[in-house]
Order: sequence, then C-alpha cells, then structure tokens
Amino acid sequence: MKTTFRQSMSWLHTWGGLWFTWILFAIFLTGTLGVFDDPISHWLREKGKIGEFTPLTAEQRADAVRKAQAYLQEKSPRAEFWTIGLPDDENPELRVFWRADDDAPVHRLRLDAQTGRELPPGTARETEGGHHFVHMHFEFHAGMAGIWIVGAATVAMLVALVSGIVVHKKIFTDFFTFRPGKGQRSWLDGHNALGVLTLPFLFMISYTGLIIFWSIYMPAGILARYAGDEDAFFAKLNEGPPPRPMQFADAPVHELASLMQRGEAAIEREAGFVVVNHAGDRSAAVRIFGRFDPEAETDRLVGRSNGSALFDGVSGETIDVQKPNTVRGGNVLQTQRTMNALHFVRFGGYPMKWLYFLSGMAGAAMLATGAILFMVKRRKKSANEFGGATPRVYRIIEALNVAAIAGLSLACIGFFWINRLLPLDVAQRGTREIVLFFALWLLTLVHAGLRPPLAAWREQLAAVATLCLALPLLNLATTGDWLFAALARGDGETAGVELTAIAFGLIFAAALRQLQRRMAKPAVDTRIDEKTGAPANDVAPATGGR
Repeated sequence: MKTTFRQSMSWLHTWGGLWFTWILFAIFLTGTLGVFDDPISHWLREKGKIGEFTPLTAEQRADAVRKAQAYLQEKSPRAEFWTIGLPDDENPELRVFWRADDDAPVHRLRLDAQTGRELPPGTARETEGGHHFVHMHFEFHAGMAGIWIVGAATVAMLVALVSGIVVHKKIFTDFFTFRPGKGQRSWLDGHNALGVLTLPFLFMISYTGLIIFWSIYMPAGILARYAGDEDAFFAKLNEGPPPRPMQFADAPVHELASLMQRGEAAIEREAGFVVVNHAGDRSAAVRIFGRFDPEAETDRLVGRSNGSALFDGVSGETIDVQKPNTVRGGNVLQTQRTMNALHFVRFGGYPMKWLYFLSGMAGAAMLATGAILFMVKRRKKSANEFGGATPRVYRIIEALNVAAIAGLSLACIGFFWINRLLPLDVAQRGTREIVLFFALWLLTLVHAGLRPPLAAWREQLAAVATLCLALPLLNLATTGDWLFAALARGDGETAGVELTAIAFGLIFAAALRQLQRRMAKPAVDTRIDEKTGAPANDVAPATGGR
C-alpha cells in the first residue's frame, strides 16, 4: 500500500522523537531547573546562614584589586587572561581566574579581600552551584561537542513538533480529552494534552536555543568574510574596537586599581569584574565590567549591557566606553539579544520565571510520556521492527527510558545531597560534585539494565521521592539550617528550594503509588516471544514481569 504523507509523519514523529527524547528530556529538565540557578546556588553555598553582606567602599574595592593583581602577577605574569571577581552578596570572597595559554587549564582561586591571601579549602562551600544545571542544559559539560549534540537534538525537537501537529488532526480536541485508567490511551491523552498546552512555548524555547549559538551552527559567513576570526566579526557587529592581536613583546600591566576607578566613573556603576587579556604582552587590554543590576532585567525584553570600559593594558589609555542599559549593533544585534532574553527569561522577574519553570516541566513531562507511550504500546503488540532482535532492542529502550527519566531525576536531586555530604576540604570540590552527579546517573542506567523494568521504575521513583522529601532534614543535619529557619528570617531563596523539593517529592510519591496499584492488578504480559516478536500470552499473573 502507498504510504500517505500523514503516515510518513507518524513514522518520523515516533522514531525520530524516540532516539532524541532521552537527550531532549535531559535538556528540558536541567534547563528548567536552571531557570532558578541563582536560588539553587544560594542554597548550595549556604548563603542563607551568612549575615548580610556589607558592600565595599570605592577604596576597599581598589585595595582588593591591588591585592588580586599582585597575586596574579606572582602566579602567572604572562597569561592569556586574568579575571578578578569583586566581592558581592553571593560571593563575599575575592575571586581570581587565569589561564596561561589556550591549551592550559583555567585556574580558579578565592582570596581574602583584606589580606589577598588564598583561602584554605573548607572556608567556603565550593560548588558549581545552579550553573551546573545550566551547563548540563546547553553542553552536557562536554564543551563544543556538547553544544553540537544539543543543537542536533533541538533541531529534532522542532521536527517532532511539526510532525506531531501533522499527525494529530484533531489537535485541539485532543487537548480537552483525557481518559484516566485506560493504559495506552491515557498515556497518549496525556502526551497530546501536554504537547498542545506547551506548543507555543516549545517552539519559542527550541528556536531561541538555536539562535543563541548561531555563529557556531552557521559559521559560513564568518569563515568567508572574516577568515573564521570570530573576535573581529563580533567587534564589528558590536560596533566596538577591533581585537588586539598578540605582539609577543613583554610589557608590564598597568595598575588595575586606578583603571577600575576610572572605569566606574565612566560607566557610572560599581565594577563587578576586571578582565585583562594578554597579560604581560604589549597588546594587553583591560576591560572593567559593571556590576549586574537585576532591576534592569525586569522591565524590558531587549537584552541589556551592564556597561563596560576598555583600556590599553600598558599605557592606560581609554579605548572604548559603553554605558549600562544600552544596546549596540543596530537591529540585527538587538534582535539576537531579544532572542537571548526570551530564552534565558531575562524579563518579567519571578512571575515570568515561574511561568517558564512550569512550562518547562510540562514540556519535560510531554517528552517523558512520549517515551513511555512507545513501550506501553509495544508491550501490548510488538511491531517486530528489528526482526529477531526486537525483544533485545525493546529491553534496551526500557532501560534507557528508566535511566533517562527517573534516573536523571534521581541524579538531579542527588546533586543537592552530594553538595551537603561531600567534605568541605576536598580539592576541586565543584568538579567532584559534577563527577559524582554523572556517576550516580550512570548507576541508574546499570540498575535499570539489571532489574526488571517495572521494578526498576518502582525503585528509582521511590529513591527520588525519598531524597526530595528528606532534603530539608539533610540540610538541618549537615548545616543546622532548614526550611522553617529560612522562613523565619525571610530567606525566600532557601525556603523556595526546599519547598519545591518537597512538592516534587509528593509528585514522585504519587507516581510511585499509582505504579504500585497497577502492579497489584492482573496485567498484560510484557514478555515478547523470541521467535515471532509477538506477546507471549494475552494475560499474565500479577507478579509477571517484575
């Protein structure tokens, strides 16, 4: 029989969606958590217990920069870059970063702002914080390779959305249709309803996610016009000064404290970071970045600048000044920054963040129900897509479903537990947290492969629910701080993290209870005949497949 266009789209939606669903679920779940990366960082760093930060005076900021420059001069007099992060309410320590050259690792250290000395391990809870989820969202902590993987999955998401619209002719009817307790029909209804509910959001978040990395995904213009020199291209696009090439001639870096004071006066805002490119070379340039102002991010959709001032790193001559809350580059760059603001929800304050959070979780649930629906449908009737290997392929898909959905959820809440249980004086503590996160996620895959599918779902859902519900108790046991103390002092960020964890714990507990109820009833046998690929029996006892 001739295949119709709609049937072709159904095949594309089913199989194209399946192979990318596991990656897309990770992108959506971690990206949705990343909406609240600052409150998560606040909780992970125990900032709620620290007294109110006293802003530094102009002279104290200058003195801190002098000490940081002296430290960097001693550690790496010639470097690709130096970065000095001035203390603020979330990071009361002086932070220094440097890299000797392109192939060297980036060094990160915290200094005492008054003495300029290294802070010993354990004086602060070192962590990647909520930025871990942001990096998982767009690159899986895999650098450029991760960005390309996420890009390919995002294109697949757009294809799945379009093909899904074609497949569901009665798309709006499907939105208002949900039949609980009907097995495969219920999963399909839930998948359809979530997809229609979040459809505008899903299109927007997928498209803007691609636009953010347009220079990576579509480099042909930069390669042809600028010979691949992205710095020169972006300098032209931003209407700023061209990049300064290395001159390979030694020259001392100008006093950074005085440049910082001049930069603050020029942009009329306190400095947040001081960055030196090509430190120790005649081509050195110093840029003073203004401190982030959250109030400026809530009133407009167009992305804005914190302001910056650029100086010659040797002579101290002023090269360029951009005032805060200004946009350069005309309509092209303004459009691109609007796309960034849409994707990163840099407008609307907390009400808009919660809208994104709920929409993102609904999108993740839509992806999860789609993956589960694939196997629910084939437990009843195998399509025998892979001949004799079909049962083994289905078993692999079952294990990947468990690990990608329940397992990743377990790893995410496990990241909070790792933060509290890992000793404070562990070297490279932030990196260790990330390594343990991936190790935990890998263990969930091993567990899903070794246990029967329903048992694996039950045990991993139970683990997620337990860790979520017990998070406030963990915080109390390890730090002496917890939910009610945070509420009493008006610390909404700490309380918000723990209340959200409890809410998710209840959701996973409800899912576990529903699964246990269905397991207690006579169920269709999920085993597949090895020869025919068809179901082994019509009816199985209640213990079957566990």
